[in-house]
Amino acid sequence: MNPYYQEDGITIYCGDCREILPSLEPDAIITDPVWPNCPPGKITGHDRPYELFAEFCALIPSSAIRLVVEMRNDCDPRFLGPVPARLPFLQAIWLQYVMPGYLGRVLGGNELAYVFGIPIRFTPGRQVIPSVSPKAQPGDRPANGHPMSRALAHQSFIVNWCSDHDELIVDPFCGSGTTLHAAKNHGRQAIGIEIEERFCEIAAKRLAQRVLPLCGVAR
Repeated sequence: MNPYYQEDGITIYCGDCREILPSLEPDAIITDPVWPNCPPGKITGHDRPYELFAEFCALIPSSAIRLVVEMRNDCDPRFLGPVPARLPFLQAIWLQYVMPGYLGRVLGGNELAYVFGIPIRFTPGRQVIPSVSPKAQPGDRPANGHPMSRALAHQSFIVNWCSDHDELIVDPFCGSGTTLHAAKNHGRQAIGIEIEERFCEIAAKRLAQRVLPLCGVAR
């Protein structure tokens, strides 16, 4: 299959992750799948999130030693039931925002990254993996045309603390490419898969921008 985008160690495939993922050999899978409470009509798969996630989990390559699944703080964690038993639960990481939101009776403004598998290597400056991210500022998540984009500050934090420098990251639901953008900034190799071409286009345009400098990041 021909890549939609390929440059500087970052590749995007436009297609169904259930067809493409089995042919890849990722070390770390970092993704934001269709949530169990995804607003209707926003993205492909909104009408069957549980089934889609289970089908994805059944196809996770044996090379994957780590899986990170990001969801909003009001998402039912039982959604994660299909994660393969060979990837044991490691921890949940809070992804904070400066500005809170309101989700009915629940105070929002936070997301959770559920981490499965083995931790990153024990090296100087990376002995203890944090469980709370820095707070993302409003400018970390500018509107880009995707209805549910991620904050670059959060994805940079997750890429840094949930992958090692020589590992291949795969995002099977890459959307507007925020995880890929973070991987590029950290000098990681990464592959994104996105079923909607309009979002592939957004991701490709973002990745064509210059690499942002990283300050005070442990590698």
